[in-house]
Amino acid sequence: MTASMTRWVVPLVGFILGILIAAAELGRQATPAQAALAFAIVAGYAIALRALQSRSDMASLLSGLPRDERWASINLHALSLAAQVIAVVLVAAFLVSAFGGGDSTPYAWLGVAFAVAYLGGLVWYRSRS
Repeated sequence: MTASMTRWVVPLVGFILGILIAAAELGRQATPAQAALAFAIVAGYAIALRALQSRSDMASLLSGLPRDERWASINLHALSLAAQVIAVVLVAAFLVSAFGGGDSTPYAWLGVAFAVAYLGGLVWYRSRS
């Protein structure tokens, strides 16, 4: 993929997600104005990232185009922290739900997906290095 095409991936995905979210809103009996607002929020974020990519290191990083190795490293550290927080939140939600008598199955499945993705990543990147 060329650099100019790569710059348009996030806005394109943003517009597709915006359309899907708006369709989901309409499917659950929301008004057209609510669906339009949902689309506008997601599409506006994507457009703002695209407009700021060349001016802001953070916007460039959020667009998947880190400026240099330093920003790529910052991104990896931030992703690692986010994954650790999500893991703790999933376990806590599972335990609260299980001890509170609720249905903990959704949290269990999310935990399984997280674990499979993590272990799959370990295997994948280990085999590639």
